[in-house]
Amino acid sequence: MCELGKPACMITRKRLIDQDAAPFLYQSIGDYQKEQFEKSSFRRIGELAEVVLKLYGAVPFPADSEAPRNVGFKKSGELIYVDSPSKMTGHSTLKKAQSYRNSFMGKEYGKITVLGWNFVPEIGEIISNLNDPKIDVLVIPPDLLDILKTKAKYKKLVESDKIKFSSLQYLTIKPVKMEEYYNAHYKITVELENYIILSPEALPLDSKNKQKLEEVIAEDPLTLIEYRSVDPDYDGEVFRSKWQDYRQNVANDKILSKL
Repeated sequence: MCELGKPACMITRKRLIDQDAAPFLYQSIGDYQKEQFEKSSFRRIGELAEVVLKLYGAVPFPADSEAPRNVGFKKSGELIYVDSPSKMTGHSTLKKAQSYRNSFMGKEYGKITVLGWNFVPEIGEIISNLNDPKIDVLVIPPDLLDILKTKAKYKKLVESDKIKFSSLQYLTIKPVKMEEYYNAHYKITVELENYIILSPEALPLDSKNKQKLEEVIAEDPLTLIEYRSVDPDYDGEVFRSKWQDYRQNVANDKILSKL
């Protein structure tokens, strides 16, 4: 199946689980913002990128400099790179950002910040492997295109400084435990430690729901995890889910999966 909306994809995954479906693959093409972009008053992605730069407090390079319209800078010497709403920000984007930081327009910058709309699932692992303290990755507010239905609105937004760019969400786990089970088979225990989501201020929620979300984050952030899946033979490139479960699915509570 193919679906643009994230809620619809979640519902479909739940239905597949309820029907004891064979292992299935869930992939993203990164076009969640495409429909909103097409409905907006912006006709070119470069034009939108310049608006995002200004909302972040950066300055686009002059038109006669022949610099890409999605690259700007701050007076502090920081380079800013805005990714496309039709792309998944991943390894190639961050490597390109690194090359820009080192020699963009014949100049070396001390730091670069990448602003992205959508991200590959393994973005946390990619950032960790790069181990580059001079590159930051931030999330463009998911409802920004809906807010920017007219060009005139962004000028007021720049002045209000109400648009917040959030850090990436990530999950941390405790050290994985492995013990021999029987006949050279092993039992692996994975215990989740913490789940950091996008800042409530960056999510399209009203004040009442933002307050509720903040309370949940403070008390038990792991309850915000809706879906989990396991690939026991992960090759480091393609995740092939062999076992899946979702919150409130009591059918799996007393079942030991045979992986």
